[in-house]
Amino acid sequence: MIDTVSSDAQLLGEARRARDRLLEVQRDAEQAQVSYQHAIRRLHASGSSLREVADALGLSYQRVHQIVDVSTGKGAVKRCKAAGACGFCGIERTEARQLIAGPGILICDRCVELARETVTEGGQPTSEHTLLVALDRDHPKSRCSFCGKRRRQVGEMAHAPLRPGLGKYAKHDPGVRMCGDCLRLCDEILAEGASGGPHV
Repeated sequence: MIDTVSSDAQLLGEARRARDRLLEVQRDAEQAQVSYQHAIRRLHASGSSLREVADALGLSYQRVHQIVDVSTGKGAVKRCKAAGACGFCGIERTEARQLIAGPGILICDRCVELARETVTEGGQPTSEHTLLVALDRDHPKSRCSFCGKRRRQVGEMAHAPLRPGLGKYAKHDPGVRMCGDCLRLCDEILAEGASGGPHV
């Protein structure tokens, strides 16, 4: 009986390690996917045509168009099912109802709501975990931590100035930011989840 219990404990340990490795690989895969899509969008923004990008990467024109066009292809933002923490408030995946991933950064559903309030009503709304402000046009070079658009390229941008920088532009711009375009994309993703729609 002792040998059986010992053997079961060893197998359980192996299963837990395999589970943890799987979660890590899933997180890495999700981050790699959004980074890849983000790189395609930057390539197109630098002047390459959709057809040129498609030919160079061996993709269909339609697929590149879907990735580049945020309104139809979800761009580099997607629902996240792996472990991680919100870059805007720091709460872990286990505490959040939903997390949405961008290249190297996550945002929880509560911070999406707070960001929406920030850009629509102004002021400096806060939660117990974070402070958000509407970033005005006096910061034209500040970039969205999700899609990389500069402040001058978008109608509005929410900024969490007290949070550590994350994502591709962290070293150039303190805090984390979300533009209005990515915020609307997050709203769509959260609405899909609420209605039982497909994962993206």
